[in-house]
Amino acid sequence: MKALRRWVPLLCLPSLLACQTPPHAALVRAELARIVADEQPPCGVVREYTRHGRLDYRVVCESGRVYRVRVGADGRVLVAPEEPAAR
Repeated sequence: MKALRRWVPLLCLPSLLACQTPPHAALVRAELARIVADEQPPCGVVREYTRHGRLDYRVVCESGRVYRVRVGADGRVLVAPEEPAAR
């Protein structure tokens, strides 16, 4: 019986690994790309994003376009184009 208790966690591990969700960053990138695509010219793939506040992001698209995605005081999602940062 004691041996079985030691093996149960190892037997359950494959099923737990199969239930893993994608990393948080991948989920955020996908959601930001979808939001931008609904409001502006399609972003394609989000190359990078920076969180500036609780519901405020700066999104850099694969195409080089830059957007600010935030939630306004009225609860609406606002997507505004921004100038790319000088390199």
